[in-house]
Amino acid sequence: MFSLLILSHFMMAQDSSVDDEIQKVDSLIEYHQYDEAEKLAYDLNKLLKEKYSGKKYLEQRLEVQFRVAIILDKQFKHLEAFPLFLDVLDVAEKNKQYKLACRANISIAFNQEKTKNYDNAYNYLHIALKMCQKYQFNELYSSVFIRYSLLYRFMNEKALPPAQSKYLTTKGLVGSLIDSSVHYAEKTVEYALKYNNDYDLNEAYTTLGILFSKNGKNRIEKSTAYFLKSIPYYKKTNYVDFAGAMYNNISDNYLKTGDAKTALAFSDSAYVFYEKSSDYYRYSLPINRSRVFDSLRNFDSAYYYYRKFHKDFIKYTNKKETVEIKNITEKYQNDKKEATIKNKNRQMLLIGILLGVIIIGLVLLYRKNRQIHKQNKTIGIQLNEITKTLEQKQVLLSELQHRVKNNLQHVISILEIQKESVDFNNIDELIRGNQNRVHSMALLHKKLNVADNVNDVDLQKYIAELAELVKDSYDNHQKKITLNITCSIENISIEKALPIGLIIVELVSNSMKHAFHKRSIGIINIEIYWDVLIEKNKLYFTDNGVGFDFDKTNEKGLGMEIIKGLIDQLDGMANAKNDNGFELTIVF
Repeated sequence: MFSLLILSHFMMAQDSSVDDEIQKVDSLIEYHQYDEAEKLAYDLNKLLKEKYSGKKYLEQRLEVQFRVAIILDKQFKHLEAFPLFLDVLDVAEKNKQYKLACRANISIAFNQEKTKNYDNAYNYLHIALKMCQKYQFNELYSSVFIRYSLLYRFMNEKALPPAQSKYLTTKGLVGSLIDSSVHYAEKTVEYALKYNNDYDLNEAYTTLGILFSKNGKNRIEKSTAYFLKSIPYYKKTNYVDFAGAMYNNISDNYLKTGDAKTALAFSDSAYVFYEKSSDYYRYSLPINRSRVFDSLRNFDSAYYYYRKFHKDFIKYTNKKETVEIKNITEKYQNDKKEATIKNKNRQMLLIGILLGVIIIGLVLLYRKNRQIHKQNKTIGIQLNEITKTLEQKQVLLSELQHRVKNNLQHVISILEIQKESVDFNNIDELIRGNQNRVHSMALLHKKLNVADNVNDVDLQKYIAELAELVKDSYDNHQKKITLNITCSIENISIEKALPIGLIIVELVSNSMKHAFHKRSIGIINIEIYWDVLIEKNKLYFTDNGVGFDFDKTNEKGLGMEIIKGLIDQLDGMANAKNDNGFELTIVF
């Protein structure tokens, strides 16, 4: 009896030791230390086969084999992982280890999703869902739901071949695809939080971030919040690819909303992971950074990072091509060796097959080279466009500086005239009048910047905003002055926009200061339009104030002197009336 107790205790200790080692493998996988995880898993597998080959340790052997398949799958060795998953599934089902079988179905679905066999992925996922429902494996629901979310997302993005899309549609993956994808991702969050499944939780956060980023600007804030939630996990587990990608995604979100400065800050955070990122994710960092700098009008930096993206993308494409050719060569070399061992008489046939594979490889290489050449050509065109855009922006900047210089000369001229004005003792009026004139020029440049054009101005918006600005500067809120503006001319050159704006400043200022001092209610009308009869522009200004004689020389009236000078600058003619208020028509 004592011997049996000792033996039982020893066996339990062995079981615990193996379980501890399996947990170490899980930890290494979670922290992306795949080389160490693979070595430990293979050592465990060898130990269990040699020393613990009995049926009692079958579950542990399957668990270790399951980890080996997961490690291969995470290292993009999907074809090697697939048969190991199938073997685990088959043995687990035969021995009624249903939870392991359910996990295997989920992992096979994930494996098939990665290799774009979405119809197979759905079939295994559907089986896993039925097993969760039947055996109440509630802690596995999050792993099932995140896979469903991704299938709906791929359906929405039309990333599936037509045959697979049709098959999945017949299985029920229809309706509002984006809403279904969001629904299952949110269900993943619910169950992952409940059962502490960090991997599924953060995959759901990432998926929701991507879904909301592509579903309208009004959801960008939610997208950014989900990306921010996922970053701590990826940092903790040393998953530098996804940590950098999340910061990159947030930067892209802010760029979509026009906040380029914040986008640059998150791009800086993403770029911290640039050197440590794999080639698969690295090239996405400089292209986003190029777009940010382009938005900030820092064209030198935009050009620099675009070239860096181009270099990284070519490196990734070449490396991917080399891996594909290597995989093809290794596969058929192995096939050749295996066939030689089984039957030497089939060597000639296998040589023919190998030659066929080499030809296929060369064809693939040729196609890849054509694709790379096409991409290089496209990138070259884009680089030329960026260069041309940079040159155009420099010309526009030079022209804008020239316009600013001319307008400052206008300011100097007005101040020189003002200096000669006599009997202008009200310093507040002096400052306010000149402020409004300068505002008209500043507002003109603001409108130029919005239109990204230094030649044309949106006249309607310019006049409306300018007139309101001048009115408000004199408005004491004790008088009710109504300002009506009508402008049917959409765009006009800056050479004409500037004098028109200054004329509006002087006319509105004059009405606000003098026209309504004996009444509390007044109306100012401004209308600018193209007169088809005389084929010229007209500016029609009226107020219902006290009126004044526009043609009479007023030694104290600097404003009228400016208006007349500006009308001459427009090569225009003016006609004024003061029968019922003040009325001025300018033809130019």
